[in-house]
Amino acid sequence: MSLADGNLPLLIPPNPVNQDLDIMRLPTMTLADLTADDEYESGARILVVLKGLVFDVTGMKEAFSPRGLFEFYPKNDITYALAKGSVSELDARVGRESGLTDREKENLERWFTIFKNRFEIIGKTDQVDQGLYSN
Repeated sequence: MSLADGNLPLLIPPNPVNQDLDIMRLPTMTLADLTADDEYESGARILVVLKGLVFDVTGMKEAFSPRGLFEFYPKNDITYALAKGSVSELDARVGRESGLTDREKENLERWFTIFKNRFEIIGKTDQVDQGLYSN
């Protein structure tokens, strides 16, 4: 699987929950509010941040849990990592969008579209752009 091409298994159906979402009404969360690594076994939701929005990726628990392909993504802002097409722990902790090439920005937009169509958005961070989300 090539992350640089914005490929994610398409087995997850689109999520209609995000259809009429008003992001400004979502609770504001911090990375500290996200699921801790030791909570995976207890059935807690697995959460990631992408472009300032908090996504529930529990539906792909195998991929996002320890030893999964995206094991370093939970409890992180994965914006930079997805733009770079990286699954490394270091890139999963960068978070910011600055310093990206045009191609990386396009890649990030593809990933953002995939995530908003596949995973429930349950919160926002103080980094969210109010004009970011449009149906």
